[in-house]
Amino acid sequence: MVYNVDFEICTIIFMIFFMFIVFGRKSVADLQNRIFRIYFIVSFLNTCLDVVSCMTVADVTIVPLWLNYIMNMLFLSFQCIIPTIFLLYVYFKVQRIEANVAPLPYFIWMPAIIGITMVVTSYWTRFIFYFDSTGYQHGRYHSYLYINVAFYALASVIYMIKNNRILKHRQCMITLMIIACALAPTIVQFFLPQYMLAGVGTALSIFVMYFTDENQEIYEDTVTSALNREAFIQHVNINMDRKLPEQIFVIALDNFKLINEIHGVDGGNEIMQMMVTGLTEEYGENRIYRFGGDIFIVVLEEKTEGAKEYDRIRRIVQRRMHLSEGGTVELSACICLLHTIHIPESMLVQTIEQAVAKVKRKGKGRFLEVDEDATADMHRTLAIEQALISAVESGRFEVHYQPIIDTHTKKFHSMEALARLNVYGYGYVSPEEFILIAERNGTILQIGLIVLEEVCRFISGNNLAQKGIEFIEVNLSVVQCMQDTICQDILRILKKYDVPPKMINLEITESAAADSEEKLIRNMARLALTDITFSLDDYGSGFSNINYIVDLPFSIVKLDKYIVWAAMKNITSRRILEHTIAMFKAIHLKVVAEGIEDLEMAKTITDMGADYLQGFYFSRPVPKDQLLLCLEDEYLEKKLHPEKKADKDNEVNPNAKPEDKDKEQNRQGGA
Repeated sequence: MVYNVDFEICTIIFMIFFMFIVFGRKSVADLQNRIFRIYFIVSFLNTCLDVVSCMTVADVTIVPLWLNYIMNMLFLSFQCIIPTIFLLYVYFKVQRIEANVAPLPYFIWMPAIIGITMVVTSYWTRFIFYFDSTGYQHGRYHSYLYINVAFYALASVIYMIKNNRILKHRQCMITLMIIACALAPTIVQFFLPQYMLAGVGTALSIFVMYFTDENQEIYEDTVTSALNREAFIQHVNINMDRKLPEQIFVIALDNFKLINEIHGVDGGNEIMQMMVTGLTEEYGENRIYRFGGDIFIVVLEEKTEGAKEYDRIRRIVQRRMHLSEGGTVELSACICLLHTIHIPESMLVQTIEQAVAKVKRKGKGRFLEVDEDATADMHRTLAIEQALISAVESGRFEVHYQPIIDTHTKKFHSMEALARLNVYGYGYVSPEEFILIAERNGTILQIGLIVLEEVCRFISGNNLAQKGIEFIEVNLSVVQCMQDTICQDILRILKKYDVPPKMINLEITESAAADSEEKLIRNMARLALTDITFSLDDYGSGFSNINYIVDLPFSIVKLDKYIVWAAMKNITSRRILEHTIAMFKAIHLKVVAEGIEDLEMAKTITDMGADYLQGFYFSRPVPKDQLLLCLEDEYLEKKLHPEKKADKDNEVNPNAKPEDKDKEQNRQGGA
């Protein structure tokens, strides 16, 4: 039989030109993309073998018989493999559309394995092909090759139907069209075996695959032609799954907004394009990504020397760039180095964003390597941020209360409301930690109002005045002090719960007073007219500037625990504290000493003239239900006169042996 290979020769020419287009584009580290390229290469080789074998089988004397057998074995084996590769392509296509789809069963590969076995053994069995005196002949089971193609085409369709949730997706309809392109020429060849069309079918399917694949659209940044954020995430996630560690250099350009203002958007785009070109020339286009805005990423193997690559990247970024419109620009950038071995896959984007924010706070042109410890700190920060956002969205924030004792009446006089945040995996975190995070991410405004509302709800539901509580101190953050609407917001919440303004004392830190004195004076003056009082919190921990004590209407000064503790350790600090307390009392300010940890400290600070005491000795910050128990007279009596409790315990049985006393105390709950 004489075979017509004209169509296959044209197909080879087409695929050679098409190969320059396909392999000239960026290669995304994506399994579907790789399967497509393998499909292309195998199909091209198969078509070439098809043409060569058809030219030689008519006259087996052209080449040795053994070489004819080898060429046909390879060609027909490829014919068995190509449909399986296409099924893999369909599998990854479906997997991209819908996560957790059904995996391909192992037995699905059996038809291809049987076909390859029949091809390879045809030298002896003549199942698929053989040579006789007239040349190449089809074996009795040659039609199995067509059955194999039909089987995998049908399996691809059934697989998509089985995952019926994605059947209506555009990409599935395209896949069905690709199957039709591959199958139609095969059917024609079955009825007209003299026409070689296997290559035509695969070439058509490859053509449709390429021009309908969303890789070409969603993985390239339209401005710089670098790979984009989606491509980066997919690349790193795949390599994480494959346990291939990498280094991620994050380049965050400095003051790029100013560059856009000076040179315009087009000029800014040209600058980014030149920078990407420089990085591409150094590292190749498959390692450069635009993460978003003015942030770019270079991904290298973990074994790469980080310090050396940092210097190389920095030189590329900072080189002088000449704009087409005239003028030159020199960029600077903060650069972060992260290691994928330290980053959980689910935290990749957040960790990068945290690293950029952290290095930007250091200043321009700074470098930050995020090692294992730094990564752990960032994950903790992210967990705290998520907990803050959750608390704000729910409109509820946990509030604990710490009572404050009056040194004159020996009774609890007031209490401080302290926000508490329970972070999953970390437990309760200190306000000193989460308040700073809340101020950075903007949730502090909502948190402050939510805490105030919780306090007002507590006051409204309990008659605290009967227990001697005159007011509750609520912290006011730096950010809140800067808000023009803070007065209206506070008064609105007080009115909502019918809480008298005198029941609220607003604590303002030294840093807040220093950063926002002008607005603070205005806001405090408005609130003071409503009988709300103010405390200066943490005096001695910061600037300790007496000016804002004079200028602002504070009625209470709270001494920071560290200067109180220092006074208990050396005589110089004690003298300073004594004179500080005396100074405030001379100008008619009440003094609260924080950080009281034992009775001796309480007596010493009381003798110095402090009006109020606050600290763990009297009570840790506790939930409201537990706090109400602390307000009972018996609780404070035991704290102020522990010797009475000891005397009472000794009176259990004065004549008993020590071990008998222990048993008696256990029976009465004293031990």
